[in-house]
Amino acid sequence: MTLKEIADLAGVSTATVSYVINHSAPVSDKTRSKVEKIIKETGYHSNMLAKSLRRNESRLIGILVEDVTVAHTAYIIDGINEIAEKKKYNTILCNLRLLSKIGSRFDDISECQADIDNEINVLLSMQVDGIIYIGMHDRRINHIVKNSPIPVVYCYCYSDNEGSSVRYNNEQTAYQLTQMVINKGHRKIAVMNGLKTSEPASLRFKGFMRALEESGISIPDAYVATGNWKFDDARAAALKMLKIEKNNTADDRPTAIVAMNDEMAVGVYYAAEELGLRIPDDLSVTGFDHADVARYIYPSLTTAERPLQLMGYRALEMLIENISGENICQNNAIYPCTIINGESIRDLNNNPVKTNMGT
Repeated sequence: MTLKEIADLAGVSTATVSYVINHSAPVSDKTRSKVEKIIKETGYHSNMLAKSLRRNESRLIGILVEDVTVAHTAYIIDGINEIAEKKKYNTILCNLRLLSKIGSRFDDISECQADIDNEINVLLSMQVDGIIYIGMHDRRINHIVKNSPIPVVYCYCYSDNEGSSVRYNNEQTAYQLTQMVINKGHRKIAVMNGLKTSEPASLRFKGFMRALEESGISIPDAYVATGNWKFDDARAAALKMLKIEKNNTADDRPTAIVAMNDEMAVGVYYAAEELGLRIPDDLSVTGFDHADVARYIYPSLTTAERPLQLMGYRALEMLIENISGENICQNNAIYPCTIINGESIRDLNNNPVKTNMGT
């Protein structure tokens, strides 16, 4: 069924049918009702590709995600789609499934370059006006989207030489969380860091150390552990750190552990439970990410929420600015996180006594 055939059945011009479909010009209620009835009965759908070729724009945005199963991706996509609805854009999603292909070997993304090139070519063949590339891990990914003829915005990752980017502030957030612990009187503060090869882990550790240094606090090497972002690794590392070995005393144990993500914080909770330590009475804990996994533990975890939907909003707004020519320069936006105050940090300044509700 073509536009002309619809027009012939309705006894109107093809222009009138176009006005009804696109709401681009006034049409009488009688005529509109007649045309819409025929469209519904015939199951007619407009050809978006043909329309895009005619007006040299598709109002279609390509979303290329490294892995749709990674939790933060869904929130970013939701933010993109919310703005797309308001701006009258449509989106199309391509999933690279990199988690199953390279896992946490983020530097090995070049192994998947052929898959990335193929998905980009698919999006280009659909005449998308621009592409938003969503990383599964916040990091630098240079030379991944090569010589794109259309604007590209990176979200939850960035490139030094191609496209704009939207990220969140790892270092400053870790600094704020550590400062909160210090302000509550803690001086024996340990850290549970992520993968050593991870850029966010490096930035978060930098923020942690900056807070300690500004307060004149130094910590022993034993207070620095690596949990590799995982529950099991963090639990094992916390057990080793918190267990009182021969010739040591409870005074050698940290009073607080700053975990660099919520999954590792949960691992610390479990280790504390195994050792008979109460949170926060015997051990204070913070997390990072405000992940679903930490929303059901007791006592509630002090953590940081990443601005994921806001990042999605800004990624699309930035892309539309580039498409329209309002801002064609490379632009990098970094947003703050929101501190979520839980009950997992004991205030040593006031030395409160809490009842262990779990026994």
